[in-house]
Amino acid sequence: MEMIYTLPIFGFLLLVEFLYGYYKKRNTYQNKKDTFASLSLGLAQVVVTVIFSSSLLAIDNLFYQYRLFEFGNSWYEIVLLFLLMDFSFYWWHRASHRMRFLWANHVNHHSSLEFNFSTALRQPVFSPILRPLFYFYLPWLGFHPQMIMILGIVSLIWAVWSHTKHIGKLGFLEYIIVTPSGHRVHHGANPEYIDKNYGGVFIFWDILFGTFEPETKPVDYGLTKNINTYNPITITFHEWQAWLKDVVKSKSLREAFNHTFLPPK
Repeated sequence: MEMIYTLPIFGFLLLVEFLYGYYKKRNTYQNKKDTFASLSLGLAQVVVTVIFSSSLLAIDNLFYQYRLFEFGNSWYEIVLLFLLMDFSFYWWHRASHRMRFLWANHVNHHSSLEFNFSTALRQPVFSPILRPLFYFYLPWLGFHPQMIMILGIVSLIWAVWSHTKHIGKLGFLEYIIVTPSGHRVHHGANPEYIDKNYGGVFIFWDILFGTFEPETKPVDYGLTKNINTYNPITITFHEWQAWLKDVVKSKSLREAFNHTFLPPK
């Protein structure tokens, strides 16, 4: 649901990045087809969000009715919720790279050979349906759904600024928050950069769980096997199609399970 409320901010940030790149003679929006594909996928996620928002909110409210505790809106409770949400994002994001079924949803975010604010909008279309699986425990613990949504908007805005080539390394902050340098690594197809830096706002989750990698060489953006298309439908469904094909061809339930829940090859 957060995506809907942040669209005006996203539009403003895209304009700022474009004008800054034009002024610096370092335009990162030269590939108009790629930008259009990214914006199309962002719009597709908004449509999915609108369709399912009422159902997802109803589920959150249902869990909240049976909450275990009663958290309020004091600063330390908000900080606790924000940390829990970012911790949940880390594991959702990591699972989206390490589980074939979830990778089929997430792969489109990594399909661009460009890296700019529009890449941040190249969102996994079905995330509004799948991602809550990692977040439903929060209203059940006792955090109000409205506060969860507000902090989700903050996290989503943060995710945009980390998708740029115009900001270099930020010193000691590289080991605390997710910076553009840290997130550039995450989008790299370089062997040493694959499956690294899953954090959303804080990078110390990656340091803690052994998935941190600093930016030490130029990043090769995209997939290890690029699909070479700007068609939003192909970008969205190509890995779903490949996954389903492997499952149908499976000779046993075990093989079908492996194709679904083991890491992508």
